[in-house]
Amino acid sequence: MDKRIFWLASYPKSGNTLLRYILTALFFSKDGKFTFENSHYINQFEETQILEKNKELFGKDFYRVNDIKILYKYLVRLQTKESIGFKDNFIFLKTHAGLFEINGNPFTTPMNTRGIIYILRDPRDVCLSWSKHMGISVDETIKFMIKDYSLIAWANGYQFESFSKKNIPMSLMSSWNKHVISWTSHKWNVPMIVLKYEDLIEDKKKTIKKIVSFFEKNYNFKFHNIDKKIENILITTDFKIFKKYEEENGFVEASQHSKFFSVGKKNQWKKNMSKNQLESIEENFNELMKLFNYKLSFEK
Repeated sequence: MDKRIFWLASYPKSGNTLLRYILTALFFSKDGKFTFENSHYINQFEETQILEKNKELFGKDFYRVNDIKILYKYLVRLQTKESIGFKDNFIFLKTHAGLFEINGNPFTTPMNTRGIIYILRDPRDVCLSWSKHMGISVDETIKFMIKDYSLIAWANGYQFESFSKKNIPMSLMSSWNKHVISWTSHKWNVPMIVLKYEDLIEDKKKTIKKIVSFFEKNYNFKFHNIDKKIENILITTDFKIFKKYEEENGFVEASQHSKFFSVGKKNQWKKNMSKNQLESIEENFNELMKLFNYKLSFEK
């Protein structure tokens, strides 16, 4: 195996979709103009179609991949160029899985990984967004976010009959803080950049330039007419455009409970969380929030 995968990792509702669209425009367009028709260039790794395509790899275990201990035996082998099926010498893949092992079987390895872009968001805003997306209460969402063994289902993109709701495969996400730590504190000799959702929406241009610099310095990527390209990315990845598109066409990542592109702002927690809810999140994630400069609610 060789280093071909750029992982775009995040806890859910942290800006991974926006990041993917920016990278799509940056790498897969000549002029930097994002279109939804080109969004397929960067997909999620955890889609059941990759399992269906590699059925022979699993043998009889194919019908037991809803057992996470069995699924994780095969994940690394699913990450080859042949298994994923891409033509270029690298690929971007989105994931919400944590960088964990199950029974000694890792989610991925440095041998498969060319680089990592991790995007994180204030856990209080993540909580509100995830609550709305899943159609569960804020209190239930907090319990999910602090649980060490929280799981997330694979996307059943083509609704394969092999994967009903009862046997859908799952990935280990864990708690918000352990998820962040798993990706940002590894000891691999692999280039990594950590981005904050708040920076992406408040100063998108600066953040895009940071991404460009990451690829130029670590991989000698050459971006032509980059200033004009960035300007077009800024125009075509505006949140209002995404929201209008979803209203007119629907959106595959939306849930039955809410629109996918809902608010897209920071500090929503200030008006939408009780004192007890804030205390629960901040007590559990205190150290990591301070590390990434997320001001606690009681700080002036």
